[in-house]
Amino acid sequence: VRFQIVSNGEYRSVDHRVLANSSREPRVSIAVFFNVSRRDDSYGPLPELVSPEKPALYRQFTLSEFMQRFFNKGLDGKALLNHFEL
Repeated sequence: VRFQIVSNGEYRSVDHRVLANSSREPRVSIAVFFNVSRRDDSYGPLPELVSPEKPALYRQFTLSEFMQRFFNKGLDGKALLNHFEL
């Protein structure tokens, strides 16, 4: 998800779910590519990928905000990206 935001939509993210055990409880995996100790830094589309012809598709956010949204969104099928679209 974050890679899609940072690339301003150039690279697409997909929701991925796996049936992890026989009790059919959902499992969610997340790969983190940012320094998680810098939770108040601002992230969003890279300036090099934003132009008048291709404006930003996503807003700036902090890692703290992203992680809070991630863990509170639940498994309702709504994309996490929706929270960060402009």
